[in-house]
Amino acid sequence: NNIIMIRYGDGKVERIFADGRKIILFSNGTQKEISAEGNSSVIFTNGDIKTTHPDKRVEYYYAEVNTKHTTYPSGLEVFHFANQQIEQHHPDGRKEITFPDGTVKNIYPNGEEE
Repeated sequence: NNIIMIRYGDGKVERIFADGRKIILFSNGTQKEISAEGNSSVIFTNGDIKTTHPDKRVEYYYAEVNTKHTTYPSGLEVFHFANQQIEQHHPDGRKEITFPDGTVKNIYPNGEEE
């Protein structure tokens, strides 16, 4: 299925497929996959995965702690933790925490909480 395979002097190997996908294997074991649609994923040797979407949204999965961190072009950051807690960090400095029991807590830049 490979259409082209390129080996670089630094040990990197790039495979380009007929469907437009690319897979780049780095000498340190890291792998980068680029879809024909423009999604780009980097799979690190520790199991972490960073995915960049065409809409500029970036998702980072921390394998060791089973946590997903999504950054949106607006500056909003959303964290999904293994215990089902969700935190939204807004560009204005406000943080909204949704606990596993459904309780919501807002923390404002001035330190006030509700």
